[in-house]
Amino acid sequence: MFSPVTALAAATLPVLLVWAGAVDAVTRSIPNSIVLLLAACFGFFAAVAGITPAEIFTHFVCACAILAGGFVLFSHSLLGGGDAKLLASAALWFGFDNILPFLSAVALAGGVMTVAYLAANAMKAQLGLSCRRCSTVPYGAAIAAGALAILPDWLAAF
Repeated sequence: MFSPVTALAAATLPVLLVWAGAVDAVTRSIPNSIVLLLAACFGFFAAVAGITPAEIFTHFVCACAILAGGFVLFSHSLLGGGDAKLLASAALWFGFDNILPFLSAVALAGGVMTVAYLAANAMKAQLGLSCRRCSTVPYGAAIAAGALAILPDWLAAF
């Protein structure tokens, strides 16, 4: 069962994810400070939740694997650098046990957002309006949505 301190530490995850998604939707960038806060808050959460050093290490390895994959996508201009870092910092929380549901939820949210952006851009084109900034999808919001979608199941495991 969660103690109040553990619950407070766990509550930082959705708050920081929503913040990152909102900032990305507005500015099309994700500040490194949010990514670093997510990582630091995981360290605090791991300490108060009693996660073993071996489990923390596997979460770190998972985050590194996701970061490496994210930067491969970034190098092919398929994902933004901030998105890759946000994805890795969120993966740090979920670890290998929950990485597939997390990535599936992110992919689903990203697909829905992409279809919505394509439809909005098609309507703007029909009206003779254009917006270069509107042609990119703020994938940080999709990452946040995917993480929030699996958060209840992840929390239930503790």
